[in-house]
Amino acid sequence: MVMRIGGLASGMDIDALVEKLMTAERAPLNKLLQNKQKYEWQRDAYRDVNTKLKTFDTYISDNLVIKNLSSKTANSSNSDLVSAIATSKATGTLSIEGVSQLAEAARTTSGNTYASNSTKMSTLVDGAKFISFKAPGETEATEIEITSNMTVEDFVKKVNDSGSGVSAVFENGHFSFTATNTGAGKIEIKGLDSKGGNDVALTKLNLTESAGKNAVFTVNGIATERASNSFSINGYNITLKKTFNEAAAHDELVNIVNKNFENAENKLNEVFAEFEQKYGITLSGNVNDKVTQMNNELTSIIGTHQTAVNNAINDLKNARNTNISSGVTGLSQDAQNFINSLTDEQKVAFAAKDIENDDLSDLNFTTDQANAFNNLAGEKAAMNALTEADLTKTAGSIYNTLSNNVKDALATKTLDELKNDSSVSQEDLDILNALTDDEFAAVKNVHDKINTLASANADLVTAITHGSNMTQAKTAYDDALESKNNLPNAPTSTTTASSVTLTSTTNVDDMMNKIKDFVNMYNSFIKDLKEQTTQTKYRDYAPLTEDQKKDMKESEIKLWEEKAKSGLLRNDSLLRDGLSKMRSLVYESMPGLEDSKFNTLFSIGITTTKNYNDGGALEIDEKKLREALEADPDAVARLFKNDGGKDKDVVDGKVVDTRGYLARLRGSMDEFKISIEQKAGRATMTDQQYTIGKNLIDTDKRISTWQDKLKNIEARYWKQFSAMEQAINKANQQSGMFMQQG
Repeated sequence: MVMRIGGLASGMDIDALVEKLMTAERAPLNKLLQNKQKYEWQRDAYRDVNTKLKTFDTYISDNLVIKNLSSKTANSSNSDLVSAIATSKATGTLSIEGVSQLAEAARTTSGNTYASNSTKMSTLVDGAKFISFKAPGETEATEIEITSNMTVEDFVKKVNDSGSGVSAVFENGHFSFTATNTGAGKIEIKGLDSKGGNDVALTKLNLTESAGKNAVFTVNGIATERASNSFSINGYNITLKKTFNEAAAHDELVNIVNKNFENAENKLNEVFAEFEQKYGITLSGNVNDKVTQMNNELTSIIGTHQTAVNNAINDLKNARNTNISSGVTGLSQDAQNFINSLTDEQKVAFAAKDIENDDLSDLNFTTDQANAFNNLAGEKAAMNALTEADLTKTAGSIYNTLSNNVKDALATKTLDELKNDSSVSQEDLDILNALTDDEFAAVKNVHDKINTLASANADLVTAITHGSNMTQAKTAYDDALESKNNLPNAPTSTTTASSVTLTSTTNVDDMMNKIKDFVNMYNSFIKDLKEQTTQTKYRDYAPLTEDQKKDMKESEIKLWEEKAKSGLLRNDSLLRDGLSKMRSLVYESMPGLEDSKFNTLFSIGITTTKNYNDGGALEIDEKKLREALEADPDAVARLFKNDGGKDKDVVDGKVVDTRGYLARLRGSMDEFKISIEQKAGRATMTDQQYTIGKNLIDTDKRISTWQDKLKNIEARYWKQFSAMEQAINKANQQSGMFMQQG
């Protein structure tokens, strides 16, 4: 910092004079600083709008998209036996005619170990280093390490904390291991000599297994099973509480399991019969014997057909690569054979050479190619006349240029017959007229080889399909056999009761409340944005400079800046356009709902208020809305959320938006948000990426330029006053000298 002392000669307060002069000079800089502050405030105001857009969008997602607008209540004719909760997708009436068995969890218990919680676990596991648990339904076993200091209490805690799907209890010297989930199957418990190692018999634990059970019941006349007593059907979350009509439900399950097995067995036998008929092979023995025989035969058959396909591919490749040199005369068969032996790269390079005078070593002939070429000394002139097009023309390339009409005729017509066929196009005739009989035969051979390959491929696919069908049929057979072999025991007693009927009704009041809550949130958002576009703009309240703030109290600064920030987005076009698009959606019909009597919001009593100054706030005709909900609640729900709609769908040949109102509204809000980001950016963007940011960069450059300019101006003022001081000082010295002389 430069230290300056002025006024010693003149007696003037130079500092104060320069400061006043610089105050005037600093006016353009202050204007730039104020503009920068306005840009920053405006940027923050825009971003605040985007924050509110995000908040509103999150509300819609959480309350109306993730959660369904439609709300239904389930009714059970006997909730002591079966209870239910209706989701928004609950449809139809369900009848539970009987429950023969409730689901139970698998359990394994030990004999009396005569141990206590403090007993070392290692003394009870016969030397096992790990205990492996695999609960029904789990894909992998969980291995618990038995350390030297582990007590029974430690072991139980580790099992319960392991996430193995097994809950452990130790009481009165006995272990009990229970699957955390109900359902058929047993808990597999093994001792291991190391992690993932060999089995160790846990004889001291004397384990006894008790298999889990599935719930067995009949719904709408269909016998079925579930691993749990709580499950979902047709949008109903059902809980079975007690067994009833056990015998009838059990008999129905037996009937359907036996029928499923019979169907699976018949299907597998059909697969066997089709295979036997196709290949003339007789399968014998039981099902597993027949499967083994069929697999063995198919392995051989598929191998044979695969070889045929491979050979056909090679034959076709050779046929397609047969060289065609139409229009070149004087070539012997030896010369033709030599040309055919060249690779595509060699043919291109060969055509570019003057083979009578150029060095041909870079063609990299093989020994056989070199010998063949050297034996063609008398034909070099004729070969020299060959162009690249002559050398690279093959039977395959000629075949590709022919029309499908001519390709189809290759199998039945000669070259002369095709040339005289009036249905052959001029383009095809030009190609055919350039071919010799031998070349035509080569092209025809390509066609024959294509058909041969297609036939070989079809045979291979047929054989593979037989194998696939057999695998699928055998899997279905095995599953049906397992179900048949694991049928639950017939009940020893039965409780007679009427079928339990489950129905659902729409909760109109709940839907009304959800829609009213949405409208209130929407209006609050609209009101907030509308207020920002109509705020009073106080033009006399510019942003305060730092110098101005020095002479003001905090409360005064706060009040001043409230006035200065007011109206930053007044009549803003971005906000007005965004609000206008959101407002228009209320009256737009939903093209995806033409078959519904409710395809606009105003058709269910939701409109914008008549006062335009409300900015498009919504109001509800509650009577009309309730009538719509009572008449067709599903149609009202689809109006808001049409799950099958697309933003670009085709209806009556036109591309339209078939999404529901909420998806359209969120789409409009996304466009609104993006337009704001283009102008005001977001926290993760650089200033170069949005309009106001670019203005800030430009303003900062101008501020920097003015700051440098003001430094020079201030230095100039000081220089001028210093010169004045020097002149006054010199005059004072001269005056003193005159006074002394006098």
